Amino acid sequence: MKKSLLILSSILLVTAVSGQSVNDALRISQRPYVASASLFSQNFYEGTARTAAMGNAFISLGGDVGAISINPAASGIYKYSEFSITPSVNAYRSTSDYLGTAVNNNLASFGVSSLGYVGSFSKYNKSRMGSNFNLSFSINKLNNYNSRFSASGRTNQSSWLSSVAYGADGTLGTELDMTNNNEYPFSIGVPWRSVLAYNAFLIDPLPDSDDTYFGATENLVGTSIVIGGDLDQNFTRETNGGLSEFVVNLGGGIANKLFYGVNIGIQSLNYTDRQIYSESAVNPALFNSGFDSFEHTYSQTTTGVGFNAKLGIIYLPVKGLRIGATIATPTLMTISDEWEEKIVSNFINPSETYTKRSSIGDYNYNLITPMRVGFGASVVIGTVGILSADVEGVGYNWMKLSDNYGNSNPFDGTGGENETISNDFRFAKNFRFGFEVKPVPQLALRGGYSFYQSPETGGLDNHFVSVGAGVISKKGFFGDIAVIHKVKQTESLRLYADVPGSTAPVGSLENSALRVMLTFGFRF
Repeated sequence: MKKSLLILSSILLVTAVSGQSVNDALRISQRPYVASASLFSQNFYEGTARTAAMGNAFISLGGDVGAISINPAASGIYKYSEFSITPSVNAYRSTSDYLGTAVNNNLASFGVSSLGYVGSFSKYNKSRMGSNFNLSFSINKLNNYNSRFSASGRTNQSSWLSSVAYGADGTLGTELDMTNNNEYPFSIGVPWRSVLAYNAFLIDPLPDSDDTYFGATENLVGTSIVIGGDLDQNFTRETNGGLSEFVVNLGGGIANKLFYGVNIGIQSLNYTDRQIYSESAVNPALFNSGFDSFEHTYSQTTTGVGFNAKLGIIYLPVKGLRIGATIATPTLMTISDEWEEKIVSNFINPSETYTKRSSIGDYNYNLITPMRVGFGASVVIGTVGILSADVEGVGYNWMKLSDNYGNSNPFDGTGGENETISNDFRFAKNFRFGFEVKPVPQLALRGGYSFYQSPETGGLDNHFVSVGAGVISKKGFFGDIAVIHKVKQTESLRLYADVPGSTAPVGSLENSALRVMLTFGFRF
């Protein structure tokens, strides 16, 4: 199927990004595939409780299962075998302010941030010379898509149906009628929301036109179209899923000075998006159509798999100083989208309810995510402390979309998605800092900060602060805890697009997140 299917069928609320509306929470003015490229290319490493507590500033440190996805040479540090698992609890909080009404939402989820094993085949002796070779397997979470927010308000100035009616302009009603053709809306180039609204009697042609429409929430007053009365608008959106990476790693060290590693990574993508928008008349008698209420539901499921490779080194030039470097190939990802829409409308005088549902749409395509390079340095103060810093570069402007045959033509051309990516995205710089202090040999106290620059020029950056602690027994068992706070972001919020003669309300959305991670493991 053509990629236009999703563009036509997705409501204007599908996540997207654009230079024109880059800080709008719903990215109304941009196509969905540019948004997908941005969303599925971002990595916010979770790792283990130890790496997370230190801001994941581990390019030059290694020696931790959670660091293997950051720098493959992390496994080369090991002189023993290790197994660890890191369950986590994630809490997401949002507050919307829309049409003067504030709404709070909370969402909690459970997951596994990291699971891994390192097997050491060491020829290292405790003199300064020797070598070691390690084989490791790990699963590390790279991104978490769980979120929820709602918005509510009352207005008599605009309606979602105005934008839906505008989307049908230029198309005859006989073409919109779903009883005439099962191929709607793709054969006529009209979004599903407009087709469903027409068949649920939520939009109708103007009296003097066959192909210009107005909504059931609008009254005709002479030559003017006005909202009939107060409307209660409600919107809820919940997203779930994540991006995880399964890594097969080979690493080792030479003379206790140079450590190296290589990863073969398999990424697994799972993402769901459910959005419900409704309007109801405060006084249905004011609406000439007899309008009472409607509810529109959009559901999307996305899955994907990707492959990449990563190389890394860690070098100890002098005692107490470590430097590290890593480079990752682009991830070659195959993605499948599936979506569906539904509208339920209610009228009075006479009392009628209509339910209309779209066919299930699907589209398969390929995404090449950015190449990544990273550098790190750390100072190890004997057995009592560590200071570490990383810088990572990510070429988001090099992302590329193609169809499932590898043909980029559907996304190329002037104004196409690939051109938008090249023009509006950038080579982003990420920074991570961390420290660890050991007041006694069996106890470690940690803290960190990480900064992830937005993929789009002018977009919202992400800031994380973290703290944690860890204990280890003389028999090799260890436990760590970390608390990571995603600093609050504020962006504008629109629930539908402006159309000629009707301006959509603009509110605000604040969101933040908290993650608690526990790592349990043993060394042998």
